[in-house]
Amino acid sequence: MRNRAARDIGEELKQILARLRALAKDERAARGPEAEALEIAIVNLDSAIEILTE
Repeated sequence: MRNRAARDIGEELKQILARLRALAKDERAARGPEAEALEIAIVNLDSAIEILTE
């Protein structure tokens, strides 16, 4: 995006995405019921970050 604020937000969201990925990994390892929901959230957030930072 050309908007600097949007790009900055996208960069900040990358840290949250990394934390979500770690949480999803732990949830999968524990065979927790939330693993699939976390994976969906990760895909959606990753797409949003891509749009904001392109």
